[in-house]
Amino acid sequence: MASASPSALITDRGERILLRVSGRHYELGQPALRQVLELPEGPPGLGITIDRDLFHFEFAGDDRSVTISAAQLRRRLAKRAPAGV
Repeated sequence: MASASPSALITDRGERILLRVSGRHYELGQPALRQVLELPEGPPGLGITIDRDLFHFEFAGDDRSVTISAAQLRRRLAKRAPAGV
């Protein structure tokens, strides 16, 4: 059985991010996402693009962006954020 495609939803003006990675659901805030991506704190605002198995995160008011594979993101999320939305 094939797992669901990766997906992301940003709500509450970027305060809440819902991610589906490898069939698991994760809910976290932007500060927690920045920690998962190993980025320093920054201003609110986030854009997420998903291309097949790659997540591309762009942060508003910040020149930082991160591209990470779904597998890498899943491993990092499993270490730092509880699963199960």
